[in-house]
Amino acid sequence: MTKPSQEYQPDPVTMVSFHRALADHADSLKAYAARLLGDSTAAEDVAQDAFLALYRHLNQVPTAAFRPWLFRVARNLCLDQLRRRKFKLSLFRDLQKDDDQPFTPADIDSVRPDQIAETREANHAIESAIQELPTKFREAFLLCEVEGMSYEDAAAVMGCPVKTVSTRLFRARQRFKSLVSRLIKV
Repeated sequence: MTKPSQEYQPDPVTMVSFHRALADHADSLKAYAARLLGDSTAAEDVAQDAFLALYRHLNQVPTAAFRPWLFRVARNLCLDQLRRRKFKLSLFRDLQKDDDQPFTPADIDSVRPDQIAETREANHAIESAIQELPTKFREAFLLCEVEGMSYEDAAAVMGCPVKTVSTRLFRARQRFKSLVSRLIKV
């Protein structure tokens, strides 16, 4: 007769930390994956898989390292998907954000339609510029500029030296500036 398998049961303090990480990082992890993949549905799956992996490894990951660990797992899952699909991100894609979260200003009378159109055009240009960045530059840009990670945490996520993050971020910023200025006709 075989013994029933014993599943890992984290202690209550660790579970509180896990739930806090879920509340604190779920949205930013999904946004990071969505921008890296260019697909919000796939990004939700990636975020869910990253949190599932964290739950399975709670006894091995220090609480203070949850955020970089989650982003590292999400990054790897995204890169796996991109490799499997041989996915090329297009420059202009349908931005579903406008449909998902319609623009609702606090004071509708004070906002002119041309301002709304300019804002949407700028947001579209920014998202398009991010998508056009090469993957290694886009990663550094998203982690440091969008997610606000330190170079050290980004290096841990990307699995490279801090100097590499710095260099990639510098180049990403240069390309981003050039792309945005080209997309927004001034």
